[in-house]
Amino acid sequence: MVPVRALVYSRVSTDAQERDGTSLDTQERACVEYAQSQGMMVVERIRDTASGFTLDRPGMEQIRQLLRQGAVDVVLSYAVDRLSRNQNHIGVLLDAAEQAGARLEFVTERFEDSPIGRFIVGARAFIGEVEREKIAERTMRGKAERARSGRIPQGMGKGTYGYRYDRQSGLRVVDELQATVVRHIFQRYAATQSFSKVSSELNEEGTPAFSGGRWYPLTIRRILGNESYSGHLIYRRTKRIKTRNGNGRTPRTRVVVRPKEDWIPVDGSTPEIVDRATWERVQRILQDPERIRRQPTPRIYPLRGRMRCGICASAMVGQTLTVKGKPYRYYRCRHVYDKNTKKTCSARYVQGERLEEVVWQEVKRVLSDPGIVIHELERAADQGIDETEVSRLQAVLSEVAEREKRLVHLFTLGDINEEAVRNESVNLAGEKRVIEERLASLNTARTPNPGRLNQMRLEHICQGIADWLDRAGKSERELALDALQVTVEATKDEATVSGVLPVDHPKFITNKQSCRCSSSGE
Repeated sequence: MVPVRALVYSRVSTDAQERDGTSLDTQERACVEYAQSQGMMVVERIRDTASGFTLDRPGMEQIRQLLRQGAVDVVLSYAVDRLSRNQNHIGVLLDAAEQAGARLEFVTERFEDSPIGRFIVGARAFIGEVEREKIAERTMRGKAERARSGRIPQGMGKGTYGYRYDRQSGLRVVDELQATVVRHIFQRYAATQSFSKVSSELNEEGTPAFSGGRWYPLTIRRILGNESYSGHLIYRRTKRIKTRNGNGRTPRTRVVVRPKEDWIPVDGSTPEIVDRATWERVQRILQDPERIRRQPTPRIYPLRGRMRCGICASAMVGQTLTVKGKPYRYYRCRHVYDKNTKKTCSARYVQGERLEEVVWQEVKRVLSDPGIVIHELERAADQGIDETEVSRLQAVLSEVAEREKRLVHLFTLGDINEEAVRNESVNLAGEKRVIEERLASLNTARTPNPGRLNQMRLEHICQGIADWLDRAGKSERELALDALQVTVEATKDEATVSGVLPVDHPKFITNKQSCRCSSSGE
């Protein structure tokens, strides 16, 4: 291994200090010892007697010459102020070292932690940010001028179904085969007013989507709302802004509409596929107040990600039905009325609130009964690890991973929007978490000997848990369901609740809440 070549630099300000030699000797000795401790090879030792506010020093010129020659890997000094007391000079030396593939190091401090170092690093970041803003501004200005000249700005997406992009002219050209499909979509939606029905018809006819795959209702909705098909293209209609989620930490982005004065019509760039009258008719249907009022609002489904169909074993999803103006929450198999895949299931809807309460009562019954706890611990001690169950769960986990990949693929191709991806990701994350926790408990569980459990202490703990469960709110219930790895296999008439009893102190009960769940005696 080739050792790192170090140049040791020492400096004092006055001749008296140089004649005395103590300061220069002390600095150099400390630098050499530091280099040896770091496995460096000292190839040069340079001393200067000059002010730290100037670069006009014989030793400093020698350092810069050795850097240009590539003769050293590290310029090592006792402290930052020994190289220079001027932050601009330090910046010059840092640039010279980086251009030579070398670095600055100091015995008494890390360069990034010194006042000058922090200033230079911050100044560089600021200059870099300003330069990036300038580049972005020049790019956006160039795109705007291109749009005003009637050519499509580059970077407006992967393309639009029904058109081909002519790079030479900067204009769109109609793809007649796809344009026929676009006209059919507008006509069928105007007649049926159903995204799902239109997508199902296209799939049944074997018509491929833009990516070559299946059609989805969200894809139909996006096509119907694209004004390009009426021959009008607007540049800078929307922009993406940075936001944060509810916890204030995770950054996100969302698309917002710009003020109309910012819009730039790209006239003549996009031929008409759908006549204006048909376009406006479809827009009136989409924007009908009664239709918008009927659109579903987000609902909370506590058992989402934990549910399996009792008939086909597929995941169950939440759905809200409104009867006479009153909403009713249900869970249903994902393959009931599934028009986007060939899978079907005859399972009936399961009433949500009733099922959630039954599951919660069962959780409370098990955790608050010492007899059930002891019985399950004894049974687990006798059975050991269930290899068949481990294999089954691993297969299910692989299936979830494949579904995640397909979801990402569909989003990348533009077949589904961000909101749909977010909702489905929550479902998949819940399923994955439950399966992984169950696998972890099977692979690593260490069950204590039930004979050594203190019956009175166990009863005390179970009573404390029962009290806590009675007071638990919605978020605390979800924590409890996570900790117990609860899964539910359900049909309309019956449900099977499965879970794992915690051998250690339940993680869903905080230290403050656990005072009634523990005992100092045996």
